[in-house]
Amino acid sequence: MQPTISSRLGLALCALLLCVTAHADGALHSLWEIHGKHNTVYLLGSIHVLRPTDYPLAPVVLEAYGKAKSLVMEVNLEEISSEQLQAEMLSSATLPEGKTLPDVLGKQRYGHADELAREVGVELSLFDQFAPWFAAEAISQLQLTQLGFQPEAGIEMYFMEKARSDGKSVAGLETAHDQILLFQNMPMDTQAAYLVSSLEQAHDLPKEVDSMVHAWQRGDTQWFESEMQSEFGKDPRLYQSVLGARNRKWLPKIEALLNDDKNYLVIVGTGHLIGQGSVIDLLKKDGIGATQR
Repeated sequence: MQPTISSRLGLALCALLLCVTAHADGALHSLWEIHGKHNTVYLLGSIHVLRPTDYPLAPVVLEAYGKAKSLVMEVNLEEISSEQLQAEMLSSATLPEGKTLPDVLGKQRYGHADELAREVGVELSLFDQFAPWFAAEAISQLQLTQLGFQPEAGIEMYFMEKARSDGKSVAGLETAHDQILLFQNMPMDTQAAYLVSSLEQAHDLPKEVDSMVHAWQRGDTQWFESEMQSEFGKDPRLYQSVLGARNRKWLPKIEALLNDDKNYLVIVGTGHLIGQGSVIDLLKKDGIGATQR
């Protein structure tokens, strides 16, 4: 995946779902397993962008992949390469004709955002024709790239390539179109608040993402839960839009996998597996226990 509109969408999810924090237990990983009558479904929390130096992955994660016959991800990444989808993404990221980012944010909030952007070496006016969510994620992408993070080094891309080589099937819990609508339907004021919040945290991003990777490697659920509460506690609607509603939509599809006789590896953003309302929590409420590995 090249650093285009498509990779920015993936980074948007990364930033919205995973710029978070953990409990230190070196024996655990961001991997859970649930059992059907004749199979096992592994649930792997993902970081959508990583550095090449963050590899190799833990043996227990590679073992889960080895035992799985099929891969299921949030989106089948093979969809993202189509020209039609690229055009749809660009349309979603662009403000309606006659509207600009200063219009959406208002003079005072735009001035504050512009000042924050300049502090991290970015000219906010470059994004005046784009929706606030896109501006936030494009700036985050730039910072992440400068820190050595690459979409092609993310967990999904890593296992997608392995699945291609090994002849394993790949499917998505939702479509790329669904993910585009996630941002397109987000209220503009919520997007604006998110842009400002993202820029306010930009100085801490290098430290935060490094902590995030280490927490993910340790399966440190308390770190993630604490950070998600800090991030989404300010706007419960954002949590429901980005995580809660999607978790509920995915649940029947994940539970249906337990009726099969082959093993699956399901890969979703780590934020979907942590805390109240998570996939793990919803499975438990349905009487399906998940064991963290």
